[in-house]
Amino acid sequence: MLVVTVAVSTALTSPAAAGTAHCTDLERATTGCPVVSAEHDGHEVTLDGRVDAPAVSAGNDSGSLPPLPPPPPPAVDRPGYTVTMPVTLADVARFRPNAGTDHMQPDGWMIVGLPANFYARAVQHIKAGTLLGEAASVRFTPARYVWSYGDGSTRTSSTQGSTWSALGLTEFDATPTSHTYQNPGRYVIDLTIGYAPEYRLASSADWIPLAGYVWVPANRLVAVAAAGAKTVLVEDACTVNPRGPGC
Repeated sequence: MLVVTVAVSTALTSPAAAGTAHCTDLERATTGCPVVSAEHDGHEVTLDGRVDAPAVSAGNDSGSLPPLPPPPPPAVDRPGYTVTMPVTLADVARFRPNAGTDHMQPDGWMIVGLPANFYARAVQHIKAGTLLGEAASVRFTPARYVWSYGDGSTRTSSTQGSTWSALGLTEFDATPTSHTYQNPGRYVIDLTIGYAPEYRLASSADWIPLAGYVWVPANRLVAVAAAGAKTVLVEDACTVNPRGPGC
């Protein structure tokens, strides 16, 4: 409390007192609310000043004021200051992952109403380049396969599929990546492979994965769907026609 006594000449003969508080919401919550009062007895004026400081909260007590928000971070847009941006899918895509290959059974044709088997060939591989201004490597792992069968149908798979024989199946059995055509005609089949990327800087021994996939188109297949097929027993048929059923 601050008390100031000032001797003045006054004609006032009766004592009086006054007190005023000029306080904004910000002052009330931070520096406190100043209050100044004055009184006189006809000979002297006494000024009385105080500050009502805000309550300090020790928790969530009723009536306590919430803590002030932290100050904003300093601006980084200044000369000589650089910011390292995160590595993105676009950055690792510049390393150009290898395109996989699309295959089908039978090769180049199918029979309406029977499954044609499609499968991909893609392997994990590493490409070298530069990231964040230093030597780096990016590892691409095939993880998604999207077939567009040419008749309006598509399939997204986490498996690349395999041949009938490798799957222990017989010809024209359904597989996780097979497709059955309902109408004869000529069809264009496209495959796009999604690679899960990881990168490693030369200064680090750890692979850092990135969310999402880098999509790379494979080769295009063109095949003809026949309306039906006849079984003909011919000796050495596969020698004469290596693309025949069962060969």
